[in-house]
Amino acid sequence: MNTRTITLDTHNAIVLVTAPLLMVVPYLLTFSPGLGLLSFFLGCLMISLALTDAAPSGSLAVAGRNRIPVAAHAGLDRALAAAIIGIGIVAAIPGGQPFASIFLVGFGAAYMAHTAFTRYSARDAL
Repeated sequence: MNTRTITLDTHNAIVLVTAPLLMVVPYLLTFSPGLGLLSFFLGCLMISLALTDAAPSGSLAVAGRNRIPVAAHAGLDRALAAAIIGIGIVAAIPGGQPFASIFLVGFGAAYMAHTAFTRYSARDAL
């Protein structure tokens, strides 16, 4: 039984919808400027990673350019999720930004769970 039910294309689509939350919510919750900038940067990294696999079939990217290996994509997704969780934990240490910590740890945990259910394969599983 395959427990990884989300295809890579669906994964990328979900990331493209949710990553802007990581870029906008810090400014709505009034994070510190440094933490807001770091969160915005991580959101940009998530979007750029999702877009590397979203090239149309007739483009040069299919010929091997501008694409990253599927294993590297999986590793980068997990590293980004761990970084978001780690930044959320570090934001809690001074004690001045509890909403920032809760948001970042929650977002990172959701992203980690999302990557755990993603089927990273070069071909679609039947």
